[in-house]
Amino acid sequence: MDNEQLRFMIAAGEGQHLEFKEKYVSKVIESLVAFSNTTGGQVLIGVDNRGRVIGVPDADRTVESVLSACREAVSPPLSPDVEIVRMPEGPIVVAQVQATGRMHAKSGAVFVRHGRQTRRATAEEIRWLTLQETPEVFEQLPARGASISSLDIPKLRDYFALAAPRASAGDADLIQLALGARLAVENMGQTLPTVAGMVLFGREPQGYNASWGITALRIRGQSLDRNQVADRRELTGTADVLIEAAQRFVADHMQIASRFDPGNPRRQDVAEYSLDAVREAVSNAVAHRDYQPAETIQIRMFDNRLEIQNPGGLLPGLTLQVLLQGGIARRRNEVISEVLRRLGFVEKAGFGIVFIQQQLRRLGAGEPEFTASPTHFVVAMPANKPLLFG
Repeated sequence: MDNEQLRFMIAAGEGQHLEFKEKYVSKVIESLVAFSNTTGGQVLIGVDNRGRVIGVPDADRTVESVLSACREAVSPPLSPDVEIVRMPEGPIVVAQVQATGRMHAKSGAVFVRHGRQTRRATAEEIRWLTLQETPEVFEQLPARGASISSLDIPKLRDYFALAAPRASAGDADLIQLALGARLAVENMGQTLPTVAGMVLFGREPQGYNASWGITALRIRGQSLDRNQVADRRELTGTADVLIEAAQRFVADHMQIASRFDPGNPRRQDVAEYSLDAVREAVSNAVAHRDYQPAETIQIRMFDNRLEIQNPGGLLPGLTLQVLLQGGIARRRNEVISEVLRRLGFVEKAGFGIVFIQQQLRRLGAGEPEFTASPTHFVVAMPANKPLLFG
């Protein structure tokens, strides 16, 4: 890092990914732990809280102290990138960590970053961090309060006729297949459906958990205004039913225009949105959402765009830049994703984002935007207004 880059960072001020420290103290390590537990960040040692460069008297020793503390006081140990940047006012020690996908603690205390603040994690945040280490666990937990009779047995039988055509179709064999596919689990002497089993094959999944549905809104205007909601539907059903219902909602509300291309006397229909792209985006939202929060998937149709938002940020170690390149097939919900893949809703190769981009280009609409936060993932598709209205 050169002087100009460092001055630019300092001018931007402290925030979610950057903190200033006048000198090395134990709170430096707390901040590095907090950054590693959230979305990564940097600590600049030798800069006061007003953004003034004051330098570090013994930069080499400070580097050693940071690395030593990250090895010895942090569990599991951290390996930050630490460098010295020589400034006219004095040397600055820059310590940087990435989100590791592990939950780190300093002397037994877990820290997280919230805006400009490093603070101790709450019990709920610790639970969330623990589950993020093994994100596939939640979908495979027993759906307590449900029973095997909560599953749609004919639907389950039809699925295994596709997925395991050589298997027997008797009820006992069906339960064994469900156990093997992690759609059910043995728990305290009972066979219970898993969360994945209820999401995919429950008789009334939203009766068990209302958050597993989709809230679909048609909003007049370009901003979220409750007074401008023209249509609201709470979509319910199993994962495949939700995907089809969401696609129908968009089809019901999108505009279809007509045009005549030069030299072609036949009228051409021009859609406001690519329904193939919509189906892909919704399928990915259903397959990869976090099923723990009490929050539905949101579909919001504005006058100028369509937004699809699902609970659950990127998996630890993934970045939006890497995801946009395509080919990354890491899945939060291995069981749900695999069943939807077999049913033809999602691809295993990880090219969903690329497919959405291709479909919008083919339609002639603008580029989609993808936004990832620690808690949500949003796909925004621009309406095909230029072709619709000139």
